[in-house]
Amino acid sequence: MQMQILAYLLFFQSFVSCQQDQGNTLSLTAGIGLVSTDAGPQCAEKALPTAAGIIFQSTDGGQTWQDVSAGLPVDFGVGRIFADGGAVFLASESGLYHSSSVAAAPKWEKEFFLNEKISDVFPGKFGLYASSYRTGFFQGLPGTNMWLPMHDALNDKTVRTVFETPNGNIFVGCESGIYKSTDGGSSWKQVFEEGVNSFAASGDVLICGCYRGMIRSTDGGENWECVLSGAGGAYNTKRIGDRFVTITDGDRNEASSDGMANRLYASADNGKTWQRMDEGISQIRLMDEMFDVFPPTRVINDIEQAGEYLFCSLNAGIFRSSDWGKTWELVRPSNGKKMINMAVSGKVIYAVVVVGC
Repeated sequence: MQMQILAYLLFFQSFVSCQQDQGNTLSLTAGIGLVSTDAGPQCAEKALPTAAGIIFQSTDGGQTWQDVSAGLPVDFGVGRIFADGGAVFLASESGLYHSSSVAAAPKWEKEFFLNEKISDVFPGKFGLYASSYRTGFFQGLPGTNMWLPMHDALNDKTVRTVFETPNGNIFVGCESGIYKSTDGGSSWKQVFEEGVNSFAASGDVLICGCYRGMIRSTDGGENWECVLSGAGGAYNTKRIGDRFVTITDGDRNEASSDGMANRLYASADNGKTWQRMDEGISQIRLMDEMFDVFPPTRVINDIEQAGEYLFCSLNAGIFRSSDWGKTWELVRPSNGKKMINMAVSGKVIYAVVVVGC
């Protein structure tokens, strides 16, 4: 790993020297494609197109929402949103963008080395991880614009999820299963043989959503047991408060009876048993009958907690609950019936319209 870092530092230094030798009077940041704030008088009359309708934020518990898309490329294709450490990140078809999550008006900037399609972003002890499906995944060096490849020794590059434990072990979920590294990615051991897509943890308990349900490990990820089956594939698994939460494909045959295409489950005993928590969401059909504004089949996309509220995004819009999902109220409709993913930084909640990745 030290040799990798040295090689990238030498490359970065050579790149900067090359830019200076060419007599480029722009800053390095401007030279790699970011918009300069001082465009000069010759550009004063030529306004750049402004992106809109991509990402929204709420600072008052979902009562109001502000469009904070300005500065992003027009027709920007977002796959995922991630917030951590005072910053919010957008994984997109054209790279990774970030902004401060404490800014009233986010200023979006593109990560220099990640010019390819980025699928998702994950937290790490010594820097964020970013996955690029079919290419592998990278780790960012804090305080720099450099991202190191972590997948050189990984047999499967279809990385869908990355998780790092407090002791530094790294797990990646791929189409072929779970791989574990205890040496910073220099070598990998396959510990589960089935496609997986999301990790969550509490203490020594690891939870993973896979294509046949939910699996659980209590021995550092060496062995896994199925703890939720018969509910379809599990995905978007996370820890919220004192519970694990996951979205499953559900029983497709039940969609005609309650209008739900998938299911929401929660576990209050560290993943041993799981209970449905979407009954309140399915009651939205009563609003359908009164107002006829929601699609006949509802799809759950994401769930997050911000302050005292749970937020759940459906193809019908964003709903919130103050009683852990017993009842829900609509706080932002989705007129286009699009998929919405969410992220939380403190009490600020972000919602992004997913059109790519």
